Amino acid sequence: MKLKRVVKWKVSLTQVLLFVISGLLGFAGAMFYVNPTLKTWFDYEYWSAMSRFDESLRLAHARHVDEEKASFDTLAQEAIAGMVESLDRHSSYYAPVEYKEFQNRTHGKYVGIGVMLRKVKKGVLLTKVFPEGPAEEAGLKAGDFILAVEGESLVGWELDQVISKIKGVRKTLVELKILSLDGEQRIVPVRRDEIEISSIEDSSVDENGTGYLRVMQFTDRTCQEIQDALAKLEEQGMKRLVFDLRDNLGGLLESAVEVSDLFLDKDLLVVSIKGREIAGSLDRNSTTAQTYAFPLVVLVNEASASASEIVAGALSVHGRAELVGEKSYGKGSVQTIFSLSDESGMKLTTAMYFLPDGTTIHEQGIEPDHYVPCSEDNETKLRVQRYGRRDLGEAEFLELFGFSPIPDMQKLKAKDILIQGAGVREKE
Repeated sequence: MKLKRVVKWKVSLTQVLLFVISGLLGFAGAMFYVNPTLKTWFDYEYWSAMSRFDESLRLAHARHVDEEKASFDTLAQEAIAGMVESLDRHSSYYAPVEYKEFQNRTHGKYVGIGVMLRKVKKGVLLTKVFPEGPAEEAGLKAGDFILAVEGESLVGWELDQVISKIKGVRKTLVELKILSLDGEQRIVPVRRDEIEISSIEDSSVDENGTGYLRVMQFTDRTCQEIQDALAKLEEQGMKRLVFDLRDNLGGLLESAVEVSDLFLDKDLLVVSIKGREIAGSLDRNSTTAQTYAFPLVVLVNEASASASEIVAGALSVHGRAELVGEKSYGKGSVQTIFSLSDESGMKLTTAMYFLPDGTTIHEQGIEPDHYVPCSEDNETKLRVQRYGRRDLGEAEFLELFGFSPIPDMQKLKAKDILIQGAGVREKE
């Protein structure tokens, strides 16, 4: 009897061990499914590639004439950057400091003084001063010129050098030598601080009740910012809207879906995403009842890309809006951001997206319903006008910027379409 009990215990223990091992194997299998990078540990090609890289890294470090350039850290960063950026033009590697700046830009933030600059014949011109920013607090105004930064004259400097010199550590001061429109020169210390860039660059309502909303990026705050802006426009009597996505290079995919959702009926396909793995493919539908039903025209141009193309494409395919302007950029790929262990980061193209009708805009762009061309020279002038002093007369504007204001023909066409009662295209 005693022997039988011992045998039964051994069988039971074996069963427990088998159960545990099966569970571990199942967990490992699930991890391989969820995280395919783990598969590389069992891939001969991976180890072969690592062997070549290790040999090359040690050889370059030990033999290259420039010891500083050949440090292990520098070599590794350059190798990773070259590897990632060779995959496609939208994949990138970010060193730790660069990755922090990239994350801030994604959230519409940076450290600076809150101005927009333009290099003109007379020097470096302030074309826009952000409301409630450090520059405005210091008394700077659009139309002022910056003559020097920290005592260094800006003669011969490129604009990116000026911007880099002004940026710095938060809560520190940067000393600017300013020339005002009235000819006064003064030294102004300006505090650097974190600047939150609104997605909304301009909003207004004309005497006919036609609203205008210009959106420059898609961040995690864009949808709420648009709703806040539209609430104010409706209070001012807006009946129809020109939704300007020109020069909008995109941003967050989730933000594009949220914004599209504001204008579409519930349960309509906004975008299809297809990755290399089945698990990386999904459809994104509108989830709420249509918030805004007013007539809508969307402005696009060759610099409207990615998230802005998703919004324009979804609204167009579902007959919710007509598109005016020029063919969009044509970026139909999705990038995923990966944080690495040393606080660096990697942006990889992981999927392609498709419009609700199944078409891709990758390398093709979206053709507008109403083609209204705009020359490169006129596009530059219109950008200056958007940021420039609106209180200037034509002669003063010409003196300051070097050209007279020109009409925005694409915007005028969009307004004309809305006034004629269009803005909601019949579904095909």
